[in-house]
Order: sequence, then structure tokens, then C-alpha cells
Amino acid sequence: MLRATSARLVATAIANRASSSSPRVRWTKLRRGAHAAANRKPDFNVTVEKLAPYCELITTTTTTTTTQREEQRRPLTLVIGWFGAELRYVRKLCNFWLDSGCDAVAIAPPSAATLLPPVADAYGEVVLKALRRTLERKGEGREVVIHVASNGGFIFGGTLLLKERLEAESSTDDGSDDRIFSRVKGCVFDCAPGDLRPDIVARAFAAVLGGRSATKDPAPVFEALAKSLLSSSFISRRLNAIDQAWGKVPAVGIEDVRWLDCPSMFIYSEADVLISPREIEAYAKIREKYGEVTMHRFLNASHCEIGRDHAADYAKHVKDFVDATFRRR
Repeated sequence: MLRATSARLVATAIANRASSSSPRVRWTKLRRGAHAAANRKPDFNVTVEKLAPYCELITTTTTTTTTQREEQRRPLTLVIGWFGAELRYVRKLCNFWLDSGCDAVAIAPPSAATLLPPVADAYGEVVLKALRRTLERKGEGREVVIHVASNGGFIFGGTLLLKERLEAESSTDDGSDDRIFSRVKGCVFDCAPGDLRPDIVARAFAAVLGGRSATKDPAPVFEALAKSLLSSSFISRRLNAIDQAWGKVPAVGIEDVRWLDCPSMFIYSEADVLISPREIEAYAKIREKYGEVTMHRFLNASHCEIGRDHAADYAKHVKDFVDATFRRR
């Protein structure tokens, strides 16, 4: 009871700290991101709609006539940011999907909703309800891509999957049409996933608090805290369940893995100082049994900054993935 109450208090604090601006803001152009990198004027307008704290729906309206049916058939990409990501940076990743003919949802989970299961559950429930309402309202039958950035995106994405799975197991109604992950047709892993060790968590903490990119510099104080958190059986069990949900480790008592049967794209860097490229490649080998896997390895990009450092190549890879997943079927 105490744990649940604490989770609700934290979730309420998160909601109260969220932006109180108008839920709808219409942009006539994208000032940053993929469009700016290409230095051209977009041929569509963009609408941003707040769905939940740190969660926004970004949709496009073309300057030419578009039927409602065409808009509802546009794929929707859920872009889940890294640990401590600010929403404005997650939006920049969404720009690549907008350029490729998709709509997108930018999700920047608060740090507490990444590592603390009660907070993750409370915030995840809010996000799932918002996503379902949005799909009911804007796109019956719309297909979905999951794009996770770093371990933070991988963990929170797994939290959403676990919640839907538990709901399905406890429900007598099939309800598959209402579930987000039953619509998934592709997964993108951006600098993810890696093995979660205390030194990685510590350096991620240091980067977030310092407002800078991750480095190889040790962070002994944060590492001691991270070691304590990861040694907690409560947290370690949750992380293991998330790995099982993604198929990263063998699942126990889980037979329905149909949602995993989809193409995957991995975008990663040899210069990543936070997550080992070899760990990403090991997970990619596992994903091959669920669907086609595409690998894009960069040599000199920083962690979760490939879209910034190599915008043109990143945009091409996203477009090729969308074309292969949706338009050529």
C-alpha cells in the first residue's frame, strides 16, 4: 500500500511539473531537425498535441488535398527517449519520421519512471491510456513502429509492453484491437540495448545532471548508488522481465511473442562510450529469429547523437525502413 501511494504521489508531481501550455500548437514549418538539415521548406504543416505529461502527438497535414482515410492509414511511430531525455530532443528524432510519411508520438519518460518500477507503472498507465484514446480518435487500424533510444527507451518501452501483457492475461475480452503492441509492424533500436551495469547507469546519471553527452569518466558516487539500485531484487526482477518481454533473454512462461515477429533496424556507433556496439550486435542476432534485421553502424558518432552528427544518413535509413516495412508489402 505504501509503495502504491508513493508511486501515485510521484506521478502526480510529474504531472504538476509538466508544461501547462496549450495542448495544441500549430507549426507552419519545422525549424530544426531533419528539415533544417536538408535546408528546404517542408510541404506540410505540423500540429503538436499534448497527450500526457512529457508525451506529445505530432501529426502532419499536407498542403495538398489529403483524405481522412489517407491520414488514418499513415503509420504512427512511438519515439521513446533515453534516460533523462528532454522532450524537445525527442521531437528532433520525430522529425525524421515525419519526413518519411509517418506521424509520431514523442515520449520523454522522467528519470524516475525509468528505474523505479512503481513510478514506471503509474506513468506507463497514463501514457498507455493516452495512446489508446488517440488511436481511437485519430486512426482506427493504424499501424505502429516502436523507436527506442538507449537503455532508457528500451526499459520504458518494455514497461509499456509488460503492462499490456498483464492486462491481456487478466481480461476475459480479447481486446487486441485496443492494444498498442498488437499493431507494431517494426522496431528501431537507436544505440540500444546494452547490459545494464552500475558504471553505465552512473555515467548516464552524470551526463543528465551535467547537461552533457556521456563520457568514459568514472562517476564513483553515482556508481555506488546505481549498484545499490540494481542489487535490489525488486528492481532486478523488473529489468529481467523487461528483457524477457523484448526477447533479449529467454522468456519464462510466455508463449505469445507474436508482436516480436516484425522487422528491426539497429542504428549504433563504434564510438559509443556508454553502450558497447558488441552488446547491440548480440541482441540483433537474437532479433533475427523474429524478422528481418537491418544494421547501420557508424564509426564516430556520440551516444544517441547519430541523428545530429549524421542527419542525412539517418534520414535515409528511416525512410528506407518505412518504405520496406509499409509501402512495399
